[in-house]
Amino acid sequence: MQGHGLTYARSPQTVLDKNGRVIGVLAGQPRDDDWELTISQACAAMENARERCTLKLSDTHHRRGLYSCLAAGVSYGGGQQQPGNLQNLKANQDELRALLSEPAIQRLAGFGSSILCHYAPKIHKVYANTKTSLKSMHPHLAWNFHNSVFAATTFNLGPATVTFDHTDNANFASGMCSITALGDFNPTTGGHLVLFDLGLIIQFPPGATILIPSAILRHGNISISPLEKRLSLTQYFAGGLIRWVEYGFRTENT
Repeated sequence: MQGHGLTYARSPQTVLDKNGRVIGVLAGQPRDDDWELTISQACAAMENARERCTLKLSDTHHRRGLYSCLAAGVSYGGGQQQPGNLQNLKANQDELRALLSEPAIQRLAGFGSSILCHYAPKIHKVYANTKTSLKSMHPHLAWNFHNSVFAATTFNLGPATVTFDHTDNANFASGMCSITALGDFNPTTGGHLVLFDLGLIIQFPPGATILIPSAILRHGNISISPLEKRLSLTQYFAGGLIRWVEYGFRTENT
């Protein structure tokens, strides 16, 4: 495809619409000497989980791509009667709990949430207030992280996480999701984030985080070489959760 390329910079950059509103954040990574270690530890934990998990065909071949992935957290939609935790096989659930308690994973989650707070404070407030309301009304729900306002997380376990052109239409349409790239690949030749509607091709190196409105912007990745590996961690908030709270903890038609 033809498009405009954006070269990666460690310092944050914003993507603005014609009215100057933030519609994407290339957050880079913290200026911290320990960040490379954090990324390495998070990647290793996810690769170990991939080896130990029992993966169904739907976990490795799906509409977003041909790679292993598992999700955890709170969601609402797809026929659920009320908000609940995403379900996984018992053995996989144990592995996901271990991932969620991994300090390196928690640090990635916290960074994504803090970037959202800084660049999209209104969205952050909606997520935070909705999460607080759900905790009060549905105390049985198990939340992924204490340091992140996002409701759910997908661990894209690779080994070659390269997504097809898609949108995540169950996510809050006016919100943003957080994507952190992991692995060992050359970001100048592959792994780029493609925002098809905007005609943008963005270098997306391991350790970097990007925020986009994934429910409404078509996005995907450029392939990596066969000898490389790419994983990613995404955080997001189902639009159904926000509607559930706004309607007074019931459906629109109740």
